[in-house]
Amino acid sequence: MIRLVGGPRERAELMDICAGSAFGCKLRAVALAYGFERDFARFWTDGGAAYCLLDGGLSIAGRPADLEESREFLDVLGPASVFCERKLAGELGLAVSTEGAVMAKDLPDGRPEVFPAPGLREVHALLTATGMPLEFEPFYLDMSHRVRHGAALALGEYVCGELVGCAVVSAVAGGEAVLSALAVREDMRGQGLGKRLVGNVGRALPGHRLYLFRESGRNREFYEKLGFAEVGRWCQHDLIER
Repeated sequence: MIRLVGGPRERAELMDICAGSAFGCKLRAVALAYGFERDFARFWTDGGAAYCLLDGGLSIAGRPADLEESREFLDVLGPASVFCERKLAGELGLAVSTEGAVMAKDLPDGRPEVFPAPGLREVHALLTATGMPLEFEPFYLDMSHRVRHGAALALGEYVCGELVGCAVVSAVAGGEAVLSALAVREDMRGQGLGKRLVGNVGRALPGHRLYLFRESGRNREFYEKLGFAEVGRWCQHDLIER
């Protein structure tokens, strides 16, 4: 039965379900950053799957114990979107709006290195300039909170005092992490900055498994050359449009 995560038992169950997957890493990082008592971040579990509703978007990790119950839960909850494994979306009867590969790389062990953090205003400006439209305030508030709680990381590359490249790791939890954005200023591309940034992520998070949700048709060869391999498929569907 799907139940709201409240006490220590449900919290431990959710963390166990989330271990070992990119989807679970996303959920665990939200829990580590915000806890379980925020109105805008709510969690449920059914013993097989974990659910997180964050600002209207629902993410699912694991496999539901009862698919019919999960379908009914989505209908009652009415999230704006659902993010989950591609296969699960099909089993839940969700049409796909966006999809792609889940890729992963096991980072070498070592002693963590600390890198100067770029300003999040600079990071946001670079991301939007390179084709990743993001509202500033939600991005800034969420990332700054996650970074303060050790659940996220941002790294940068500077030339003549200007930020020309950045890597955003939006989730860090339990020896796993999600690389959610990698951007290099257009006039600085082809100089190995993206490769260097990913390398610095590895030096900052040694021993972690690093995931990324790659959109179909984008950057596959680049990430494969860096040692990433496909480990699954992801998808997102906007339920409002259904």
